[in-house]
Formats: sequence, C-alpha cells, structure tokens
Amino acid sequence: AVDALVASWLPGTEGDGVADVLYGKRPFTGQLPVSWPKSEAQLPLNVGDGRYDPQYPYGWGLTTLTPAPAGG
Repeated sequence: AVDALVASWLPGTEGDGVADVLYGKRPFTGQLPVSWPKSEAQLPLNVGDGRYDPQYPYGWGLTTLTPAPAGG
C-alpha cells in the first residue's frame, strides 16, 4: 500500500519548492487541477458528464493555506 504520492509534474526551476515540502520546511497544500479516472475506460472524463465518477475528483486534496493575520 502507498501512504502518500506526490505528483510534481516536471518542476524545473521550482524543484526547490518540492524539496522544501518533502523535507518539512513548508506544509503540504494543494488540490488536483484535473480529475483522476478510476481506469482508462473512463476517458475522456469531464466534470458534469453523466458518468462522472472519478477515483479522485477535480479539486480533491489538501486545502490551501489561509495566511495568519499579521501580529497573530
């Protein structure tokens, strides 16, 4: 079983940001920008389709951070 998966999609010059998260310097945040199908048979898979039942839907994931108020 897999406890976690990070898809960094060719981070290029932003690779340091991925490393910061993996080594605990920054918290994990983010949500899927696409729907992840259960199988290839579901493709194409679009939000709003009558058969829309992905493994992970568009927007699935961790919430984005809300910055703390200054001085708080």
